[in-house]
Amino acid sequence: MFKKFAIVGFSTLLTVGLVACGDKKQTKQNNSHVDPMRGQATGYATIYDNDTALARDRAKDNAKNNLVKTKLGSTVSGQSMVKNYQLVASIVNSRSYGLVKDIKIIKQIKEGNSFSVTIEGTVEPAAIQDAIEDALNRYGKPKFMVLVTETQDGKKIKPGFTETELVIQEVMGNSGFEFIDPTITAALMKKNNRLMRKAIQGNIDGAVTKFLVNESGAEVIIIGSTITRDQSKVMRQYTKDMKSKSAMVKIKAIDVNTGSILAIGNKQAPGIHIESRTAAKVAITTALKRILGKTDYDTGKFKTGPFLNRIVKKFVKAATNRQILLSINGLSYSDTTKFRNQISQRVRGVNQVISKKQKRNSANLEIYFAGKTTDFTDELMAKSKDLGFKIRINDVRPNNVKITARRVK
Repeated sequence: MFKKFAIVGFSTLLTVGLVACGDKKQTKQNNSHVDPMRGQATGYATIYDNDTALARDRAKDNAKNNLVKTKLGSTVSGQSMVKNYQLVASIVNSRSYGLVKDIKIIKQIKEGNSFSVTIEGTVEPAAIQDAIEDALNRYGKPKFMVLVTETQDGKKIKPGFTETELVIQEVMGNSGFEFIDPTITAALMKKNNRLMRKAIQGNIDGAVTKFLVNESGAEVIIIGSTITRDQSKVMRQYTKDMKSKSAMVKIKAIDVNTGSILAIGNKQAPGIHIESRTAAKVAITTALKRILGKTDYDTGKFKTGPFLNRIVKKFVKAATNRQILLSINGLSYSDTTKFRNQISQRVRGVNQVISKKQKRNSANLEIYFAGKTTDFTDELMAKSKDLGFKIRINDVRPNNVKITARRVK
C-alpha cells in the first residue's frame, strides 16, 4: 500500500544526499576507472552447535553490513543524508536487504568456534529506495483509523465524520495509506462507547487493542483535536463579505498493538472564504498540509510533511527491528535461559532477546526481529527440534506471540 508513497515521498529524503555521491562516483570513474563504491570487508560469526552453514551466512551478512557502512559512511559525510544515517544503518543491519551487488568471496576461514568471511562487492546507494519499499511492505500494511474531535465556533463535533478526519483520509489516502471506513468507526462508537472513548483519549490497553483489531482490523489510530475560531473582525477593514477562521490542529498516531506513539503533529493556520463553514475547512486543510505534506506545484509531486515522515521512519525501523513480546508457558528458569540463548543465536532475523519476567514456569521475553511476526514463528517452528525444544504456537498477533514449550532431554 505504501509503494507510491515510498517512491514519491520519503525515499527522496534518503536518496537526495546520494545524488551528489553518484555524480562524484561518475566523475571518478571517468578519471581513474576505479569505482569508489566497490571494496572489500570482513565479517565474523560464532559457530553454535556445529552449525557451520549458519555461521558462514551470518559472517557473510556481517561482511556486507560492514562494507555498506564503510562506503556510505565515507561518501555521505557532510551530505544531507547524514541526518538519516541511523535509519540507513537500521536497514543495513537487516539481514535480508541486498545493498551489495556483484559479490565475490575472497576468503573464508574456520578457526575453532569462529568463522570469518571476506567479500568484495559494490555498494549501490540507489538500492536503499528498494529496501525502504520492501521494509514498508514487510511491516504488514497496517490500516489506520481516525478519531479526531472537532470544535467549530464553540460547537463540539464527535469523531466520525469531522472535517479534520475527512481531510486526513484524503491526503494520506492519496499517498497510499489505507483507512477504516468511517461508517465502521461510527458503528464501533455505538457498539462499545467506553472502549472507543479510551482509544480517543489514547489509553491503549489490552481490551482496547483486542476490540479495535478484532472488530475493524485497525492497527494504527490517529487521535487528536481541532479547534476553529472566528477572526472575521480582522477582515472588516478590507471587506465585510469575507469570513476568516483560524484552525488549531493537534494529532497523534499511535500503534494499537504496542501503544507506542508513531508521530505527533501540531499546527495552526488561517482560512478565508465567503462562507463561514468553508473558511473553517480551508483553515483546517491548510493546517493539515503543514503537518502531513502537500503537492509541490513546480513538480506536481506530493511532498511529505514531518508527520508522515516520522510514521514511515517508525515503520521501517519496526520492519527491520520489530519488537515482539513472547510469552512462554512450560519452562523452568534454567530451561528459559537455554531457550533464550538458543533463539538469539540460532533463529535467523533475531537481533536481540531480553528477559522481562519469570514466574514459576511462565516467562516473558522481548524479541527484536527483522521481519514480520509470522516470519519469526515460522523460523522458530522450523528450528525447534535443533534448538532442543518441543514448541506449540498458541496465539500470534502483530507484536505478541504466546507459546507452550517443553525441553527435549
